[in-house]
Amino acid sequence: MSPDTPSAPVVIAGAGPVGLALAVGLAHHGIESVVLEDDESPSAHSKAPGLLCRTLEIFRAWGVLDRFMEEGFFVTRPHIWMAGEETPRATIDFSVLADLTAVPGVLILPQNRTEGLLRERLTRSGLSDVRFGHRVVRFDQDGSGVSVRVERKAGSAYELRGHYLVGCDGAHSTVRETLGWPLEGTTYPTRLVLADVQLPDQRNDLPWPRLAGDDQQVLAAIRIEPRLWRVIATVDRRMSDEAATGAPEIARKVDRLFGPGSFECVWANVFRIHCRTSPHFRLGRVLLAGDAAHINSPAGGQGMNSGIQDAHNLAWKLDRALRGGVSEPLLASYEAERRPAILTSVDRYTDLLTRAFLLPPRAVRSSLARLARAVVSQPFVMRRLVPRAVMLDTRYRSSPLISGRGRWLGARAPDGPLRARDGRDVRLLDLTRRDAALLLFDDGRLPGWDVSQVQQLASDVPGLGVCRIVPPSPADGDSGDLVDATGSLARMWQPGAALAALVRPDGYVGWMAERPSREELRTGVRRALGVAA
Repeated sequence: MSPDTPSAPVVIAGAGPVGLALAVGLAHHGIESVVLEDDESPSAHSKAPGLLCRTLEIFRAWGVLDRFMEEGFFVTRPHIWMAGEETPRATIDFSVLADLTAVPGVLILPQNRTEGLLRERLTRSGLSDVRFGHRVVRFDQDGSGVSVRVERKAGSAYELRGHYLVGCDGAHSTVRETLGWPLEGTTYPTRLVLADVQLPDQRNDLPWPRLAGDDQQVLAAIRIEPRLWRVIATVDRRMSDEAATGAPEIARKVDRLFGPGSFECVWANVFRIHCRTSPHFRLGRVLLAGDAAHINSPAGGQGMNSGIQDAHNLAWKLDRALRGGVSEPLLASYEAERRPAILTSVDRYTDLLTRAFLLPPRAVRSSLARLARAVVSQPFVMRRLVPRAVMLDTRYRSSPLISGRGRWLGARAPDGPLRARDGRDVRLLDLTRRDAALLLFDDGRLPGWDVSQVQQLASDVPGLGVCRIVPPSPADGDSGDLVDATGSLARMWQPGAALAALVRPDGYVGWMAERPSREELRTGVRRALGVAA
Protein backbone atom coordinates (compact mmCIF):
# COMPACT_ATOMS: atom_id res chain seq x y z
CA MET A 1 0.00 0.00 0.00
CA SER A 2 1.16 3.53 -0.68
CA PRO A 3 0.88 6.28 1.99
CA ASP A 4 -2.19 7.61 0.15
CA THR A 5 -4.11 4.35 0.02
CA PRO A 6 -7.73 5.43 0.46
CA SER A 7 -8.86 2.49 2.57
CA ALA A 8 -7.83 -0.51 4.65
CA PRO A 9 -9.96 -3.01 6.55
CA VAL A 10 -8.29 -2.15 9.87
CA VAL A 11 -6.32 0.96 10.79
CA ILE A 12 -4.05 0.52 13.83
CA ALA A 13 -2.63 3.48 15.76
CA GLY A 14 0.71 2.53 17.32
CA ALA A 15 3.55 0.25 16.16
CA GLY A 16 4.59 -1.00 19.58
CA PRO A 17 4.32 -4.70 20.49
CA VAL A 18 0.51 -4.60 20.81
CA GLY A 19 -0.19 -2.80 17.52
CA LEU A 20 2.24 -5.04 15.68
CA ALA A 21 0.81 -8.15 17.36
CA LEU A 22 -2.69 -7.15 16.25
CA ALA A 23 -1.45 -6.68 12.69
CA VAL A 24 0.21 -10.12 12.83
CA GLY A 25 -2.97 -11.66 14.21
CA LEU A 26 -5.03 -10.08 11.44
CA ALA A 27 -2.53 -11.17 8.79
CA HIS A 28 -2.72 -14.70 10.20
CA HIS A 29 -6.41 -14.61 9.27
CA GLY A 30 -5.72 -13.00 5.90
CA ILE A 31 -6.86 -9.48 6.87
CA GLU A 32 -4.97 -6.40 5.69
CA SER A 33 -4.08 -3.49 7.99
CA VAL A 34 -2.27 -0.17 8.08
CA VAL A 35 -0.19 0.55 11.21
CA LEU A 36 0.54 4.23 11.98
CA GLU A 37 3.36 5.20 14.36
CA ASP A 38 4.13 8.73 15.51
CA ASP A 39 7.85 7.98 16.08
CA GLU A 40 10.01 8.23 12.98
CA SER A 41 11.84 4.94 13.58
CA PRO A 42 11.45 1.75 15.62
CA SER A 43 12.27 1.93 19.32
CA ALA A 44 15.82 0.91 20.25
CA HIS A 45 15.00 0.32 23.94
CA SER A 46 14.60 -3.05 25.61
CA LYS A 47 11.69 -2.01 27.90
CA ALA A 48 9.60 -5.12 28.69
CA PRO A 49 11.89 -8.18 28.32
CA GLY A 50 9.67 -11.12 29.37
CA LEU A 51 7.22 -13.18 27.29
CA LEU A 52 4.99 -15.43 29.41
CA CYS A 53 3.53 -18.84 28.57
CA ARG A 54 0.19 -17.60 27.27
CA THR A 55 1.87 -15.13 24.94
CA LEU A 56 4.19 -17.86 23.67
CA GLU A 57 1.14 -20.02 22.95
CA ILE A 58 -0.26 -17.15 20.88
CA PHE A 59 2.99 -16.87 18.93
CA ARG A 60 2.89 -20.64 18.38
CA ALA A 61 -0.64 -20.31 16.96
CA TRP A 62 0.53 -17.52 14.64
CA GLY A 63 3.51 -19.56 13.43
CA VAL A 64 6.20 -17.20 14.77
CA LEU A 65 7.28 -18.98 17.97
CA ASP A 66 10.36 -20.65 16.48
CA ARG A 67 11.90 -17.30 15.52
CA PHE A 68 11.32 -15.95 19.00
CA MET A 69 12.85 -19.04 20.62
CA GLU A 70 15.92 -18.66 18.40
CA GLU A 71 16.43 -15.07 19.53
CA GLY A 72 15.77 -15.21 23.28
CA PHE A 73 16.61 -17.11 26.48
CA PHE A 74 13.91 -19.71 27.22
CA VAL A 75 13.91 -20.21 30.98
CA THR A 76 12.26 -23.34 32.33
CA ARG A 77 13.80 -23.64 35.83
CA PRO A 78 15.20 -20.30 37.01
CA HIS A 79 17.26 -20.20 40.20
CA ILE A 80 17.07 -17.03 42.28
CA TRP A 81 20.52 -15.86 43.44
CA MET A 82 21.56 -13.39 46.09
CA ALA A 83 24.70 -11.46 45.15
CA GLY A 84 27.75 -12.84 46.96
CA GLU A 85 26.20 -16.21 47.83
CA GLU A 86 27.37 -19.56 46.44
CA THR A 87 24.00 -21.32 46.29
CA PRO A 88 20.63 -20.11 45.01
CA ARG A 89 18.01 -18.91 47.43
CA ALA A 90 15.09 -20.49 45.56
CA THR A 91 14.11 -22.31 42.36
CA ILE A 92 10.96 -21.87 40.29
CA ASP A 93 10.16 -25.01 38.31
CA PHE A 94 7.94 -24.39 35.30
CA SER A 95 7.85 -28.12 34.53
CA VAL A 96 4.68 -28.24 36.64
CA LEU A 97 3.05 -26.72 33.54
CA ALA A 98 4.14 -29.50 31.17
CA ASP A 99 0.63 -31.02 31.04
CA LEU A 100 -0.97 -27.61 30.53
CA THR A 101 1.06 -26.03 27.76
CA ALA A 102 3.48 -26.82 24.96
CA VAL A 103 5.73 -23.95 26.15
CA PRO A 104 6.28 -24.37 29.92
CA GLY A 105 8.63 -21.48 30.59
CA VAL A 106 9.33 -17.79 30.15
CA LEU A 107 11.19 -16.28 27.19
CA ILE A 108 13.59 -13.44 27.97
CA LEU A 109 13.80 -11.13 24.97
CA PRO A 110 14.13 -7.32 24.83
CA GLN A 111 10.97 -5.56 23.69
CA ASN A 112 12.68 -3.89 20.72
CA ARG A 113 13.62 -7.34 19.40
CA THR A 114 10.08 -8.59 19.98
CA GLU A 115 8.86 -5.69 17.87
CA GLY A 116 11.48 -6.42 15.22
CA LEU A 117 10.39 -10.05 14.90
CA LEU A 118 6.74 -9.04 14.59
CA ARG A 119 7.63 -6.54 11.85
CA GLU A 120 9.63 -9.27 10.13
CA ARG A 121 6.52 -11.46 10.10
CA LEU A 122 4.40 -8.63 8.71
CA THR A 123 6.90 -8.01 5.92
CA ARG A 124 6.73 -11.68 4.93
CA SER A 125 2.94 -11.66 5.01
CA GLY A 126 2.59 -8.68 2.66
CA LEU A 127 -0.69 -7.85 4.42
CA SER A 128 0.30 -4.88 6.56
CA ASP A 129 1.79 -1.48 5.84
CA VAL A 130 3.73 -0.14 8.86
CA ARG A 131 4.27 3.62 8.55
CA PHE A 132 6.67 5.39 10.91
CA GLY A 133 6.39 9.15 11.28
CA HIS A 134 2.63 9.01 10.66
CA ARG A 135 0.42 10.23 13.52
CA VAL A 136 -3.31 9.85 14.01
CA VAL A 137 -4.65 13.30 14.88
CA ARG A 138 -8.41 12.78 14.66
CA PHE A 139 -11.08 10.45 13.37
CA ASP A 140 -14.80 10.24 12.69
CA GLN A 141 -16.92 7.14 12.44
CA ASP A 142 -20.23 6.32 10.83
CA GLY A 143 -22.24 3.21 10.16
CA SER A 144 -19.87 1.86 7.51
CA GLY A 145 -16.40 2.78 8.74
CA VAL A 146 -13.93 5.22 10.28
CA SER A 147 -12.24 8.18 8.57
CA VAL A 148 -8.81 8.78 10.08
CA ARG A 149 -6.82 12.01 9.67
CA VAL A 150 -3.07 11.33 9.58
CA GLU A 151 -0.20 13.81 9.84
CA ARG A 152 3.24 12.97 8.47
CA LYS A 153 6.54 14.18 9.92
CA ALA A 154 7.68 14.65 6.33
CA GLY A 155 4.97 15.41 3.81
CA SER A 156 1.36 16.49 3.72
CA ALA A 157 -1.48 15.19 5.88
CA TYR A 158 -3.90 12.64 4.42
CA GLU A 159 -6.97 10.58 5.31
CA LEU A 160 -7.45 6.85 5.59
CA ARG A 161 -10.78 5.11 5.49
CA GLY A 162 -11.04 1.87 7.43
CA HIS A 163 -13.80 -0.43 8.58
CA TYR A 164 -12.29 -0.31 12.08
CA LEU A 165 -9.75 1.76 14.03
CA VAL A 166 -7.83 0.23 16.93
CA GLY A 167 -5.87 2.46 19.31
CA CYS A 168 -2.69 0.70 20.40
CA ASP A 169 -0.93 4.02 20.90
CA GLY A 170 0.14 3.78 24.52
CA ALA A 171 -0.72 5.37 27.84
CA HIS A 172 -1.07 8.82 26.23
CA SER A 173 -3.30 7.45 23.49
CA THR A 174 -4.66 10.00 21.05
CA VAL A 175 -7.43 7.57 20.17
CA ARG A 176 -8.55 7.16 23.79
CA GLU A 177 -8.25 10.86 24.56
CA THR A 178 -10.33 11.72 21.48
CA LEU A 179 -13.03 9.41 22.83
CA GLY A 180 -12.87 11.38 26.10
CA TRP A 181 -11.91 8.48 28.35
CA PRO A 182 -9.29 8.86 31.11
CA LEU A 183 -7.22 6.04 32.57
CA GLU A 184 -8.85 5.56 35.97
CA GLY A 185 -7.08 4.05 38.95
CA THR A 186 -4.03 4.43 41.16
CA THR A 187 -0.47 5.70 40.97
CA TYR A 188 1.75 4.00 43.55
CA PRO A 189 3.94 6.06 45.91
CA THR A 190 7.18 4.72 44.49
CA ARG A 191 9.25 4.89 41.31
CA LEU A 192 11.33 2.32 39.47
CA VAL A 193 14.63 2.87 37.73
CA LEU A 194 15.43 0.52 34.86
CA ALA A 195 18.94 0.44 33.44
CA ASP A 196 20.52 -1.71 30.74
CA VAL A 197 24.22 -2.28 31.35
CA GLN A 198 26.94 -4.16 29.49
CA LEU A 199 29.62 -6.02 31.42
CA PRO A 200 32.93 -6.61 29.57
CA ASP A 201 34.43 -9.30 31.83
CA GLN A 202 33.75 -12.57 33.64
CA ARG A 203 30.95 -11.01 35.67
CA ASN A 204 28.83 -11.46 32.56
CA ASP A 205 28.78 -15.22 33.33
CA LEU A 206 27.24 -14.79 36.78
CA PRO A 207 23.99 -16.70 37.35
CA TRP A 208 20.67 -14.91 37.20
CA PRO A 209 18.11 -13.66 38.20
CA ARG A 210 20.05 -12.07 41.04
CA LEU A 211 19.14 -9.86 43.98
CA ALA A 212 21.19 -7.65 46.26
CA GLY A 213 20.57 -6.02 49.63
CA ASP A 214 20.33 -2.26 49.18
CA ASP A 215 19.25 -0.52 52.38
CA GLN A 216 15.50 0.11 51.99
CA GLN A 217 15.35 -0.30 48.20
CA VAL A 218 14.67 -3.27 45.93
CA LEU A 219 17.62 -4.18 43.69
CA ALA A 220 17.63 -6.99 41.09
CA ALA A 221 19.05 -7.93 37.69
CA ILE A 222 18.38 -10.33 34.83
CA ARG A 223 20.41 -10.98 31.70
CA ILE A 224 18.36 -10.03 28.65
CA GLU A 225 20.99 -10.60 25.93
CA PRO A 226 24.33 -12.45 25.94
CA ARG A 227 26.21 -9.35 27.16
CA LEU A 228 23.38 -7.10 28.33
CA TRP A 229 21.79 -6.97 31.79
CA ARG A 230 18.65 -5.27 33.02
CA VAL A 231 19.03 -3.66 36.42
CA ILE A 232 15.78 -2.99 38.29
CA ALA A 233 15.54 -0.91 41.46
CA THR A 234 13.08 1.16 43.42
CA VAL A 235 14.01 4.81 43.88
CA ASP A 236 14.34 6.54 47.23
CA ARG A 237 11.54 9.11 47.55
CA ARG A 238 14.09 11.84 48.31
CA MET A 239 16.12 11.18 45.15
CA SER A 240 15.47 13.03 41.89
CA ASP A 241 15.00 11.20 38.59
CA GLU A 242 18.26 12.72 37.35
CA ALA A 243 20.21 11.41 40.33
CA ALA A 244 18.60 7.96 40.07
CA THR A 245 19.80 7.56 36.47
CA GLY A 246 23.14 9.31 36.99
CA ALA A 247 26.45 7.49 36.56
CA PRO A 248 27.35 7.37 40.31
CA GLU A 249 24.03 5.79 41.31
CA ILE A 250 24.03 3.24 38.47
CA ALA A 251 27.66 2.37 39.31
CA ARG A 252 26.70 1.75 42.95
CA LYS A 253 23.93 -0.62 41.90
CA VAL A 254 26.16 -2.50 39.46
CA ASP A 255 28.83 -2.91 42.16
CA ARG A 256 26.30 -4.38 44.63
CA LEU A 257 24.86 -6.79 42.08
CA PHE A 258 27.98 -7.91 40.23
CA GLY A 259 31.02 -6.75 42.15
CA PRO A 260 33.58 -4.09 41.21
CA GLY A 261 34.55 -3.51 37.60
CA SER A 262 33.82 -1.40 34.57
CA PHE A 263 30.50 -1.34 32.73
CA GLU A 264 28.64 0.63 30.09
CA CYS A 265 25.17 1.97 30.77
CA VAL A 266 23.30 1.68 27.47
CA TRP A 267 19.98 3.09 28.66
CA ALA A 268 18.36 4.19 31.92
CA ASN A 269 15.03 5.70 32.83
CA VAL A 270 12.77 6.28 35.82
CA PHE A 271 9.12 5.24 35.74
CA ARG A 272 6.17 5.88 37.96
CA ILE A 273 4.09 2.79 38.65
CA HIS A 274 0.39 2.86 37.80
CA CYS A 275 -2.65 0.63 37.93
CA ARG A 276 -5.15 2.38 35.65
CA THR A 277 -7.81 1.26 33.18
CA SER A 278 -10.03 2.99 30.64
CA PRO A 279 -13.75 2.94 31.52
CA HIS A 280 -14.42 1.42 28.09
CA PHE A 281 -12.45 -0.49 25.46
CA ARG A 282 -14.81 0.16 22.54
CA LEU A 283 -17.13 2.73 21.03
CA GLY A 284 -18.74 1.55 17.81
CA ARG A 285 -16.00 0.82 15.27
CA VAL A 286 -13.20 2.23 17.44
CA LEU A 287 -11.44 -0.02 19.95
CA LEU A 288 -8.51 0.18 22.38
CA ALA A 289 -5.84 -2.38 23.25
CA GLY A 290 -2.69 -2.58 25.37
CA ASP A 291 -1.46 0.49 27.25
CA ALA A 292 -4.05 2.64 25.49
CA ALA A 293 -6.68 0.68 27.43
CA HIS A 294 -4.85 -0.27 30.65
CA ILE A 295 -1.49 0.24 32.36
CA ASN A 296 -0.22 -1.94 35.18
CA SER A 297 2.69 -2.29 37.55
CA PRO A 298 5.65 -4.08 35.93
CA ALA A 299 5.72 -6.46 38.90
CA GLY A 300 5.09 -9.90 37.40
CA GLY A 301 5.75 -8.77 33.82
CA GLN A 302 2.11 -8.94 32.71
CA GLY A 303 1.69 -5.50 31.09
CA MET A 304 2.95 -6.11 27.55
CA ASN A 305 1.76 -9.71 27.69
CA SER A 306 -1.81 -8.68 28.55
CA GLY A 307 -1.76 -6.23 25.62
CA ILE A 308 -0.70 -8.96 23.20
CA GLN A 309 -3.54 -11.08 24.58
CA ASP A 310 -5.92 -8.18 23.87
CA ALA A 311 -4.71 -8.32 20.27
CA HIS A 312 -5.21 -12.09 20.07
CA ASN A 313 -8.74 -11.83 21.44
CA LEU A 314 -9.62 -9.04 19.00
CA ALA A 315 -7.97 -10.30 15.80
CA TRP A 316 -10.24 -13.29 15.18
CA LYS A 317 -13.35 -11.24 16.05
CA LEU A 318 -12.45 -8.51 13.55
CA ASP A 319 -11.81 -11.23 10.99
CA ARG A 320 -15.24 -12.76 11.57
CA ALA A 321 -16.96 -9.36 11.55
CA LEU A 322 -15.25 -8.42 8.27
CA ARG A 323 -16.24 -11.75 6.70
CA GLY A 324 -19.96 -11.41 7.37
CA GLY A 325 -20.32 -12.37 11.03
CA VAL A 326 -22.76 -10.62 13.34
CA SER A 327 -20.52 -7.71 14.23
CA GLU A 328 -22.26 -6.33 17.33
CA PRO A 329 -21.91 -9.37 19.63
CA LEU A 330 -18.44 -10.08 18.22
CA LEU A 331 -17.14 -6.59 18.99
CA ALA A 332 -19.13 -6.16 22.22
CA SER A 333 -17.55 -9.38 23.50
CA TYR A 334 -14.07 -7.82 23.25
CA GLU A 335 -14.74 -5.30 26.02
CA ALA A 336 -16.98 -7.72 27.92
CA GLU A 337 -14.14 -10.25 28.05
CA ARG A 338 -10.91 -8.28 28.17
CA ARG A 339 -11.79 -5.41 30.52
CA PRO A 340 -12.97 -7.66 33.39
CA ALA A 341 -9.96 -9.92 32.78
CA ILE A 342 -7.66 -6.92 33.29
CA LEU A 343 -9.51 -5.68 36.38
CA THR A 344 -9.94 -9.03 38.14
CA SER A 345 -6.79 -10.88 37.09
CA VAL A 346 -3.96 -8.66 35.85
CA ASP A 347 -4.66 -5.72 38.16
CA ARG A 348 -5.13 -7.85 41.26
CA TYR A 349 -2.05 -9.98 40.64
CA THR A 350 0.31 -7.11 39.82
CA ASP A 351 -1.11 -5.04 42.68
CA LEU A 352 -0.46 -7.89 45.12
CA LEU A 353 3.16 -8.26 43.97
CA THR A 354 3.71 -4.50 44.06
CA ARG A 355 2.35 -4.08 47.59
CA ALA A 356 4.18 -7.17 48.84
CA PHE A 357 7.62 -6.72 47.27
CA LEU A 358 8.07 -3.12 46.07
CA LEU A 359 6.31 -0.90 48.63
CA PRO A 360 7.01 -2.33 52.13
CA PRO A 361 10.14 -1.62 54.19
CA ARG A 362 13.02 -4.06 53.90
CA ALA A 363 12.14 -6.06 57.02
CA VAL A 364 8.64 -6.79 55.71
CA ARG A 365 9.96 -7.65 52.24
CA SER A 366 12.48 -10.05 53.76
CA SER A 367 9.77 -11.86 55.73
CA LEU A 368 7.58 -12.14 52.65
CA ALA A 369 10.55 -13.36 50.59
CA ARG A 370 11.16 -16.16 53.10
CA LEU A 371 7.51 -17.14 52.84
CA ALA A 372 7.72 -17.08 49.06
CA ARG A 373 10.80 -19.35 49.10
CA ALA A 374 8.88 -21.87 51.21
CA VAL A 375 5.91 -21.73 48.83
CA VAL A 376 7.87 -22.24 45.60
CA SER A 377 9.48 -25.37 47.05
CA GLN A 378 6.08 -27.12 47.20
CA PRO A 379 5.10 -28.64 43.81
CA PHE A 380 1.41 -29.00 44.67
CA VAL A 381 1.23 -25.32 45.60
CA MET A 382 3.12 -24.31 42.47
CA ARG A 383 0.69 -26.19 40.26
CA ARG A 384 -1.99 -23.85 41.54
CA LEU A 385 0.01 -20.62 41.55
CA VAL A 386 2.16 -20.77 38.42
CA PRO A 387 -0.74 -20.76 35.90
CA ARG A 388 -1.77 -17.36 37.30
CA ALA A 389 1.80 -16.04 37.07
CA VAL A 390 2.15 -17.04 33.39
CA MET A 391 -1.41 -16.00 32.47
CA LEU A 392 -2.86 -19.42 31.69
CA ASP A 393 -5.80 -19.00 34.08
CA THR A 394 -7.70 -16.08 32.50
CA ARG A 395 -11.42 -16.77 32.34
CA TYR A 396 -14.16 -14.87 30.52
CA ARG A 397 -17.18 -15.12 32.78
CA SER A 398 -19.61 -12.80 31.02
CA SER A 399 -19.72 -12.41 27.26
CA PRO A 400 -22.38 -12.22 24.55
CA LEU A 401 -20.57 -15.06 22.78
CA ILE A 402 -20.41 -17.57 25.64
CA SER A 403 -23.20 -20.00 26.53
CA GLY A 404 -23.72 -23.58 27.64
CA ARG A 405 -22.63 -25.39 30.77
CA GLY A 406 -19.42 -27.02 31.95
CA ARG A 407 -16.35 -26.49 34.11
CA TRP A 408 -14.19 -24.98 31.33
CA LEU A 409 -16.78 -22.59 29.92
CA GLY A 410 -15.10 -19.23 29.21
CA ALA A 411 -11.66 -20.56 30.13
CA ARG A 412 -8.62 -21.26 28.02
CA ALA A 413 -9.12 -24.80 26.78
CA PRO A 414 -6.93 -27.23 28.76
CA ASP A 415 -4.13 -28.16 26.39
CA GLY A 416 -2.48 -31.53 26.06
CA PRO A 417 -0.85 -34.03 23.69
CA LEU A 418 -2.87 -35.88 21.05
CA ARG A 419 -1.89 -38.54 18.53
CA ALA A 420 -3.53 -38.96 15.15
CA ARG A 421 -4.25 -42.44 13.83
CA ASP A 422 -1.44 -42.00 11.32
CA GLY A 423 1.05 -41.46 14.16
CA ARG A 424 1.33 -37.64 14.03
CA ASP A 425 1.65 -35.86 17.36
CA VAL A 426 -0.32 -32.65 17.88
CA ARG A 427 -1.46 -30.49 20.79
CA LEU A 428 -5.10 -29.76 21.43
CA LEU A 429 -4.63 -26.01 20.97
CA ASP A 430 -2.96 -26.69 17.62
CA LEU A 431 -6.45 -27.58 16.38
CA THR A 432 -7.42 -23.89 16.62
CA ARG A 433 -4.37 -22.23 15.09
CA ARG A 434 -6.57 -20.50 12.54
CA ASP A 435 -10.12 -21.78 12.89
CA ALA A 436 -12.40 -23.01 15.66
CA ALA A 437 -12.75 -26.66 16.68
CA LEU A 438 -15.81 -28.55 17.86
CA LEU A 439 -14.47 -31.24 20.18
CA LEU A 440 -16.39 -34.48 20.73
CA PHE A 441 -15.02 -36.42 23.68
CA ASP A 442 -15.02 -40.13 24.41
CA ASP A 443 -17.69 -41.87 22.32
CA GLY A 444 -18.78 -38.61 20.68
CA ARG A 445 -22.32 -39.95 20.34
CA LEU A 446 -24.89 -37.22 20.70
CA PRO A 447 -28.61 -38.01 21.12
CA GLY A 448 -29.94 -39.05 17.74
CA TRP A 449 -26.69 -38.06 16.01
CA ASP A 450 -23.66 -39.67 14.51
CA VAL A 451 -20.34 -37.96 13.82
CA SER A 452 -21.13 -37.47 10.13
CA GLN A 453 -24.27 -35.51 11.06
CA VAL A 454 -22.25 -33.29 13.40
CA GLN A 455 -19.74 -32.71 10.63
CA GLN A 456 -22.58 -31.75 8.29
CA LEU A 457 -23.74 -29.12 10.78
CA ALA A 458 -20.19 -27.85 11.11
CA SER A 459 -19.89 -27.47 7.35
CA ASP A 460 -22.54 -24.72 7.55
CA VAL A 461 -20.36 -22.70 9.96
CA PRO A 462 -17.34 -21.03 8.30
CA GLY A 463 -13.98 -22.00 9.73
CA LEU A 464 -15.12 -24.82 12.00
CA GLY A 465 -13.62 -28.29 12.19
CA VAL A 466 -14.92 -31.34 14.08
CA CYS A 467 -12.45 -33.37 16.13
CA ARG A 468 -13.38 -36.58 17.93
CA ILE A 469 -11.06 -37.25 20.88
CA VAL A 470 -10.94 -40.86 22.07
CA PRO A 471 -9.13 -42.71 24.89
CA PRO A 472 -5.91 -44.62 24.15
CA SER A 473 -7.73 -47.93 23.52
CA PRO A 474 -11.23 -47.18 22.25
CA ALA A 475 -13.55 -50.03 21.46
CA ASP A 476 -13.93 -48.69 17.97
CA GLY A 477 -12.38 -45.84 16.10
CA ASP A 478 -12.13 -43.90 12.91
CA SER A 479 -9.11 -42.82 10.93
CA GLY A 480 -9.94 -39.19 11.71
CA ASP A 481 -9.98 -39.67 15.49
CA LEU A 482 -7.41 -38.04 17.75
CA VAL A 483 -6.16 -40.19 20.60
CA ASP A 484 -5.67 -38.82 24.13
CA ALA A 485 -2.37 -40.67 24.23
CA THR A 486 -1.35 -39.97 27.84
CA GLY A 487 -4.82 -39.58 29.33
CA SER A 488 -3.94 -36.06 30.50
CA LEU A 489 -6.83 -34.48 28.59
CA ALA A 490 -9.33 -36.86 30.19
CA ARG A 491 -7.95 -35.96 33.62
CA MET A 492 -8.32 -32.23 32.95
CA TRP A 493 -11.54 -32.18 30.93
CA GLN A 494 -13.21 -35.02 32.89
CA PRO A 495 -15.61 -35.68 30.03
CA GLY A 496 -18.93 -37.25 30.88
CA ALA A 497 -21.16 -38.94 28.39
CA ALA A 498 -20.94 -37.34 24.94
CA LEU A 499 -19.27 -34.08 25.95
CA ALA A 500 -19.13 -31.48 23.17
CA ALA A 501 -17.07 -28.28 23.41
CA LEU A 502 -16.51 -25.41 20.99
CA VAL A 503 -12.95 -24.03 21.21
CA ARG A 504 -12.65 -20.61 19.57
CA PRO A 505 -9.74 -19.49 17.37
CA ASP A 506 -8.16 -17.84 20.43
CA GLY A 507 -8.19 -21.15 22.33
CA TYR A 508 -11.05 -20.30 24.71
CA VAL A 509 -14.11 -22.48 25.29
CA GLY A 510 -17.11 -20.58 23.94
CA TRP A 511 -19.71 -23.30 24.42
CA MET A 512 -19.87 -26.75 25.95
CA ALA A 513 -22.46 -29.24 27.12
CA GLU A 514 -22.97 -32.94 27.84
CA ARG A 515 -25.34 -34.78 25.51
CA PRO A 516 -26.64 -31.57 23.89
CA SER A 517 -29.69 -31.66 21.69
CA ARG A 518 -29.40 -30.82 18.03
CA GLU A 519 -30.75 -27.31 18.62
CA GLU A 520 -28.49 -26.71 21.64
CA LEU A 521 -25.41 -27.64 19.64
CA ARG A 522 -26.41 -25.60 16.62
CA THR A 523 -27.31 -22.50 18.64
CA GLY A 524 -24.30 -22.70 20.98
CA VAL A 525 -21.75 -23.12 18.19
CA ARG A 526 -23.16 -20.32 16.05
CA ARG A 527 -23.41 -17.92 18.99
CA ALA A 528 -19.85 -18.64 20.12
CA LEU A 529 -18.49 -17.73 16.69
CA GLY A 530 -20.73 -14.77 15.91
CA VAL A 531 -22.60 -16.57 13.11
CA ALA A 532 -26.13 -15.42 12.28
CA ALA A 533 -28.82 -17.76 13.57
